[in-house]
Amino acid sequence: MANTGIADVASTIEKVVSALTTRTLIQNSVALAMPGVWDRSGEVGPGIDRLDMIELAELAIQTVDETGAAMTPQTISPSARGLDLDQHKSIPFAVTKRGELQSKIALVQRTVENGVRSLAADIDDYIFGEAVTAAGTSDTTAAADGLDAIRRAGKTFDLNHVPKEGRAIAASPGFMYDLILANNNVIRANEYGSAEPIKKSAVVSLYGFEVFESSSSSLADDGFLALGMEAMAFARQRAVSFERQDQVLNQRTDYALTHLYGAESTSASNPRIYAYDPA
Repeated sequence: MANTGIADVASTIEKVVSALTTRTLIQNSVALAMPGVWDRSGEVGPGIDRLDMIELAELAIQTVDETGAAMTPQTISPSARGLDLDQHKSIPFAVTKRGELQSKIALVQRTVENGVRSLAADIDDYIFGEAVTAAGTSDTTAAADGLDAIRRAGKTFDLNHVPKEGRAIAASPGFMYDLILANNNVIRANEYGSAEPIKKSAVVSLYGFEVFESSSSSLADDGFLALGMEAMAFARQRAVSFERQDQVLNQRTDYALTHLYGAESTSASNPRIYAYDPA
């Protein structure tokens, strides 16, 4: 039987922790939970640094000529736009041997958990920032209330033939405050069969949109970002990896959480993205 060395054990632990941190990252990210963000990570292979994007345009319908006249096929091809896997981010930290021994908490574990939350926030900021830039509609008109603003987003999507399924909203805390606490129609939702908005100060679905709250700096203070199905594409080149290196002479251990990913709108001026900023 082969002996398992210390290095092998350390490598195994790093792989397990890396898998757990990737799972935790997905759970902590608001953007990656939204149906409007299309995860294309499965298409990334060795040596790939860019994925082709296909414009999600509406297809034209043609009438079949029963006499045999040929129809004109519509050519579907990748556009010049691409999803660049260029966001290479890392959180390095070090823990001294003394600090690790005398700490009253699991110091490395807690630091890794905090690091994953920071990486999740970084992903949200990047994806939402790219979405705001590519928004087909930028609404700056103050609404009578939060529900009015959401209705306007829904109407715009309908006029642009955005699919009904997969619509979602990432709302700022300011917008959620207005929507939940200042709007009687939402507060009185318990009269229509559910008390969850009052209990949790949260809304699951409104006017066909799944509503998520995010404190991302890319969202307007009192606004929101609405995404239609597959409005944004995301892919990771490298899953979140956890690595460690012992600095014996310095009596410390160096750690690093590293992630490599990219995100891009599926259209240059995307009718499936609606940005609301009443400011």
